[in-house]
Amino acid sequence: MTTGTPARHRASAWLYLSSAGLSQFGNSIALIAWPWLILERTGNPAAAGTVVAVTAVAGLIVSFIGGQLIDTLGRKPMSVISDVISGLSIVALIAVDASLELTLAWFIGLAVFGAVGDVPGMAARQSLLGDVSATSGVSRDRLAGIMQTLVGVAALIGPALGGVLMAVQPVITVLWITAGCSLVAAALTTTVRVAHTGGYAGDTDPDVPDMSVVRQWRDILTHPIVRLLLIMGLVSTMLVVPYLVILLPAHYQSVDSPAVMGAVLATYAVGFVIGGGLATVLGTRRRRTLWGTTVGLFTLAFLFLGGLGNDPFVFTGMVLAGIGAGLFGPLHLVLITETVPDRVRGRTLSLFTAAGSLSQSIGLTAAAPLIAAFGVYRTALGIGLSFLPFGVWSGICGVRTVPPAQPETNPGPGPGNDRGAATVEDAEQL
Repeated sequence: MTTGTPARHRASAWLYLSSAGLSQFGNSIALIAWPWLILERTGNPAAAGTVVAVTAVAGLIVSFIGGQLIDTLGRKPMSVISDVISGLSIVALIAVDASLELTLAWFIGLAVFGAVGDVPGMAARQSLLGDVSATSGVSRDRLAGIMQTLVGVAALIGPALGGVLMAVQPVITVLWITAGCSLVAAALTTTVRVAHTGGYAGDTDPDVPDMSVVRQWRDILTHPIVRLLLIMGLVSTMLVVPYLVILLPAHYQSVDSPAVMGAVLATYAVGFVIGGGLATVLGTRRRRTLWGTTVGLFTLAFLFLGGLGNDPFVFTGMVLAGIGAGLFGPLHLVLITETVPDRVRGRTLSLFTAAGSLSQSIGLTAAAPLIAAFGVYRTALGIGLSFLPFGVWSGICGVRTVPPAQPETNPGPGPGNDRGAATVEDAEQL
């Protein structure tokens, strides 16, 4: 922790982390409550898939618009607004269920409304990390590591708690918890102190030209760190989502072992928490070593997961993937915070959200004919082996591209002085 920071500002870090944890916890409960409610009210299993598909398309569009709003209106205001929208979308769902009849159209409309909050909210909160670090004196590494750990804990506890509560309470009652988490998260974010609360898109900086929107997006996409992280996310998501959504359930349904499947998914969450904890304790100062370690863990994980049908292989693969993801998340966030200028950071982080949605759709679409042609187990093996050459390539590229850690800065208060996360040299790179 940096010295010389007023003690009253250090609370901003813990308010920020509490807000992030609450928001993620509410979302993790909604992850199981929403599909359950759709099935309960419509009686149509395909309805949940329809809602997810439409919401994904809406999220893809909102991510680009939301990124622009983050850079224009400001990271803190957009984080608050997004959580409020997310909470109100759940309250509206509860109100419609109480006064009208929840139809598929209502579910789609309210899910899209919620996506308007959820999608830019995640990017806004992540992009706020550098500002909170500068104001509180807590290092970016530590903030990113703790936040990643909180995400893992929420993913582990939220669905389990939601399932228990749904066994004793109506699902609509459980959704009140989700709404409350989002609204309280918004309230906590309003109390986070940062020096600069407005947008950066209109800032003037002699080292960052006043670029057009098209040029800004072009330069974001050609930024070496952004491009490397984007390719890494696209490929890994395209491979892992079909495995988790189609192949894993298909296998455990065929052997009638839902409990084992639940344990497998919990193993990933445990690994995720371990990885986030390691990132918190060790930090991300040795960037290239950490990059090589995470890519190596991902490569081994895919190889083990290729042995679907062998439970020890699957459990080992999931825990390795969880640890790798827990380490990679803080590294990813710190790299973006340090190397991408303030004025386009919101759009950059939103780009990763959009890419995630797109790669999920591509992966699921490509997996269907492969499963039909080769079966579940050969497709799983093919996915496991496919990551190997990519892992070697991305490991080498990362070691060459990832810059060494920058010294932590703690600028004094004043408009624009919370830019310690991006240097003039970084701006020139973009």
